[in-house]
Amino acid sequence: MISITIAICAIAFAAYVYFTHDRIAERKAESMLAKWKVKEEKTIREDAYSRSRAVSFGKTIEHYVPFMKNFPVEPKDVQFFGKPIDYIAFANRGSKTKCSVHFIEVKSGNSNLNSHQKNIKKAILDGRVHWHEHTVDGIWEHETRKQHLNKKK
Repeated sequence: MISITIAICAIAFAAYVYFTHDRIAERKAESMLAKWKVKEEKTIREDAYSRSRAVSFGKTIEHYVPFMKNFPVEPKDVQFFGKPIDYIAFANRGSKTKCSVHFIEVKSGNSNLNSHQKNIKKAILDGRVHWHEHTVDGIWEHETRKQHLNKKK
């Protein structure tokens, strides 16, 4: 009789473990995740803050870069563009033989070119740069389109 009782208790315990094992493992995993979140949240927030500061610094400093030592062209020749390339410079505009166009991207810290900037760089290096002249026939505010088109030239 004792052996039957022990066998029944063993089967009942095995059934209990079998049917509750998933719930116990799930609670343990949730507990471990909660502990990890608490532990890592500070690190994640500090990383986000430092990245934000780096981006803000980059956006601020890029306006002063043309005045820094070793900038490839004179600051007076530079036009800030912003996106996707920071600067376009037209150096030696008065010279027929030395006039040149420069595309300048400013990076700080560990930042790299994004995919659009890499495509633009490749197009420039491959010589796929074109000149387009687009003429627009303007209409003055004080004249109608019909008056403008009927003007004698």
